Amino acid sequence: MFASRQIVSRFMQQTARRYHAGEGFKPPTMDDLPVPRGSWQANYDARQRKYNAALILGIGFSIASVAVAKASGLLYLNFSPPKSLD
Repeated sequence: MFASRQIVSRFMQQTARRYHAGEGFKPPTMDDLPVPRGSWQANYDARQRKYNAALILGIGFSIASVAVAKASGLLYLNFSPPKSLD
């Protein structure tokens, strides 16, 4: 009991004293941020092309999946009531 209390006490003392930054620490400033380069419109258009391609691919895959499931009989979409309950 006493040994475990001593270990926990030492652990808490060591972690409580590690709040300083150290010798070579330099606080960050606005000069450390990246500087924007190039046209924002060209970058925006390139990202939108990529996002739209992913969107179209996802929609196409979803439609193809539903079509294959419907054709194989695994999916019944309940467009109308069933013809008979038997």
